[in-house]
Amino acid sequence: MDRITKYQRKVYGVLNEQNFIIGNAEKKVIQKRTSNGRRYFFMVAKRVENNKTIERFVKIPENNTKKLLLPFQRQIEIAQYLKKHKIIRTRGVVASNYNPKKGTPFVIMETFPTYQSNIGFIEGNKGVELLNVQEAQKTIDQLHKFHSISIKSLPMRLKKVLKIYPGDYKSFRREVFRCLNKKVNPLDKKGGGEPFHKVLERRLKVSEVKQKVKELLTEFEPIIESKSNRISSMVHGDMAPNNLYIFNSGDVELLDLEWVGVSGNKAIAMVLDFGNLRARSWSNTKFRNALDDALIKTYGAKGQEEMGRAIVKLSILRSHIQLAGFLENYERIKQNKAVETRRRKSTERDIIKIFK
Repeated sequence: MDRITKYQRKVYGVLNEQNFIIGNAEKKVIQKRTSNGRRYFFMVAKRVENNKTIERFVKIPENNTKKLLLPFQRQIEIAQYLKKHKIIRTRGVVASNYNPKKGTPFVIMETFPTYQSNIGFIEGNKGVELLNVQEAQKTIDQLHKFHSISIKSLPMRLKKVLKIYPGDYKSFRREVFRCLNKKVNPLDKKGGGEPFHKVLERRLKVSEVKQKVKELLTEFEPIIESKSNRISSMVHGDMAPNNLYIFNSGDVELLDLEWVGVSGNKAIAMVLDFGNLRARSWSNTKFRNALDDALIKTYGAKGQEEMGRAIVKLSILRSHIQLAGFLENYERIKQNKAVETRRRKSTERDIIKIFK
């Protein structure tokens, strides 16, 4: 039996067992999403619950490897915790299993009626252009609430599977310089690998990039490493426009909690999540700027505007340099695509801001 057939049998097994209604439309989705090479099968379909027919979201891992099941367990555990404690708006878990010894792993979650939002789920870059000032502020509000979760309050089974992120400034600094020293193959130069900091110097027309980064990191160290920041904080780990659900009210739900983890420094936790979201919002400059303003405003309201500005700059430094390094290592055919050129230029324009 080939891999796809095995995968499809697993999906049909869960759907039948969990009382999902499978018609021709659902069969087409199953065929497509078990043969597209993705790690998880997912769909929204109707199932019977308490003699009622209701729409639910279902997700099933392709295989039972630790690589898939560990983040899958994280997503289920944190979703259950958030729903129980009503910390942020989130879809509840209706039924789940992440232990292959108890059967095929799956999760069934609540869905939202499409009439509740004109934006709703954002797929790829489609819909990113609709994000504006209101969504930026609501996203920052939700992110702060998420980061405020007490690690001590988490159940032990969730603590055990949390991903560990940089928890001190020394680790953060090391990660930044690892990105700068990484050898890449840029489109605008022939030959072998070139250290990424040299690419940036050429592209941005900025000399001694590594030295400037070192000075910037030194400047912000006392702020980020202050005693008040040296406490454990939750990290979403995969902040991006397509991991947001936008309601008509402007309320925002944080999605895709597979990479939830913990950092030993609450400012660094915000740098990681805010930076990921900002870098991945490359196609909407207005939203990016609104995110900056919302973050600084939120910290300013606590008398910490200087910290807010430091987090914005360090977020650009870490996430944009990391993203730009990935872009330079794409195959040359992909680097040359119009959309990748726009993405690279947008990212580079923001990198240069941190040196001003």
